[in-house]
Amino acid sequence: MRHLPIKTLDEVDSTNDVALAAGRDGAPHGWAVAARRQTAGRGRRGHVWESPEGNLYLSVLLRPQVAPTRLPGLAAACGLGVLDGLKALGVANESQLKWPNDLLAHGRKLAGILVEVGRDGQGGAFAVCGVGVNVGDAPRDLGAIALAELAAGATPSFTSLAEALRDGVVARVGSWASSSGDRPLDGVRKAYLERLAWRGEKVVARSPDGSELARGTLETVDAWGRAVLLAPDGSRVPVSAEQASLRPA
Repeated sequence: MRHLPIKTLDEVDSTNDVALAAGRDGAPHGWAVAARRQTAGRGRRGHVWESPEGNLYLSVLLRPQVAPTRLPGLAAACGLGVLDGLKALGVANESQLKWPNDLLAHGRKLAGILVEVGRDGQGGAFAVCGVGVNVGDAPRDLGAIALAELAAGATPSFTSLAEALRDGVVARVGSWASSSGDRPLDGVRKAYLERLAWRGEKVVARSPDGSELARGTLETVDAWGRAVLLAPDGSRVPVSAEQASLRPA
């Protein structure tokens, strides 16, 4: 499949905002924008996303033809697509997916993913997959890692990295959308679990305000996209991405 050229910017407030605006104007599936620096990047729940120059900030417009019940699985498909793109370039092959929306390398944050949805002027639904990758710089105080550290300085060019990640996301989302099943992770769950960080390890699920919701061993992520913790009393506790994020215990 031949894709449109990626819109490239040196600086922008948020690539997701640019892609959302393009989606509302009718831009097609696979349209993408990349920037070297963001001044108002954001993560889940509106958290500020540090966006220094020298990294990659990419947003891909997606119009998957799926039932609304499957849309919560889009973030998992996008995460696998980012891993596919990195693999195609031969970098960060050891990366894992941290439920629900980060990529880790050697246990440290390499990239983050934010999926947002919108509607165009014709009422058609679309989604934007935003990806921020630490390429040359990583905030040490947040325990992050950059591609430059993993590749001993031999990092891909800005353009080749943006194209590989866009291609990986579009291909993986297409495969997910065309798979059978009506649950969010149908079509990607097996691959997702193979790359799931902290599986079999003790974790804590914390709510947005930082309070502890559950504690136990991360057993799996179910077909609905919920992390399932095996509690000390033997019970299984499912938590959704809206309820919590995970931390090592």
